[in-house]
Amino acid sequence: MTLEPRAAPVREFVLRFAPAAQRASLDALFEIEREVAAAATDGLEHSVAHAKLGWWDEELARLLQAQPRHPATRRAAAAALASGRTPPDLRRLVEVARVDLARVAFLDRSELDRYLDDWAVALFRPLALSALGASDARTAATERYAAVTGPAVREIELLSAVIAHARAGRVFVPLGDPPRAHERWYSEPLAEAETAELRVRLTELRAVICRAAQALPLETREPLAAALVWASLALRTARLTEKALPRRLVANRTEPLRRTIAAWQAAVSACRGHLPRPIRTLERA
Repeated sequence: MTLEPRAAPVREFVLRFAPAAQRASLDALFEIEREVAAAATDGLEHSVAHAKLGWWDEELARLLQAQPRHPATRRAAAAALASGRTPPDLRRLVEVARVDLARVAFLDRSELDRYLDDWAVALFRPLALSALGASDARTAATERYAAVTGPAVREIELLSAVIAHARAGRVFVPLGDPPRAHERWYSEPLAEAETAELRVRLTELRAVICRAAQALPLETREPLAAALVWASLALRTARLTEKALPRRLVANRTEPLRRTIAAWQAAVSACRGHLPRPIRTLERA
């Protein structure tokens, strides 16, 4: 399963507006995510996909031992060494890809939360920590922020393409036990009940992201600039998804420019020690 179309450009904006010292680390991190996701691409023969994921499982274990082979993992190891940190533990990206490949149905909220947590631990956490040294006093606050914000950011990305995912056999909402038919999530327009469920969940996720950032100590805001840019863009995606319901989100021609401006404004605010305006006010994008 490759990254959904809207997710990849968001990472490009995060990378573009991240502090210069973090870009090598983030570029490597995003490439590893792409490569692992590509190993579970739709249409790939299952034995081949599992073999590729097995190789990445071993490669990410080698990264932890500072013995990587892939160019991206080598860059990740070099970036960690330059900042005095140990290489990041990205192995849960493989578990996420295996779930995607298997088209697992999430029966309850706790199962879906574990899936989202795996992604957040493997990707959002190392991104948030990438600006800190090994013994930085701000690490604990950053860890708490990433643990709350990462799953919410990823869930918004997935819900913004819920119809496309459902048509591929993946539904990122709890289906219940016994599970209800997932076909109701790929009918377009969505029915009133599904539309209402998505609106409620997107509103909850926006509030989670804002509360987590508002609880940050002032001294953590500048090093978390890249994470705050991503969080701001997630708020925008959530609001645009809500507006598009009951139909799928389709970006118009001006959206790349609008998103560029939004990312730039968020980065400027964070680098000055302020929360980006959408996070401060939960304003409508």
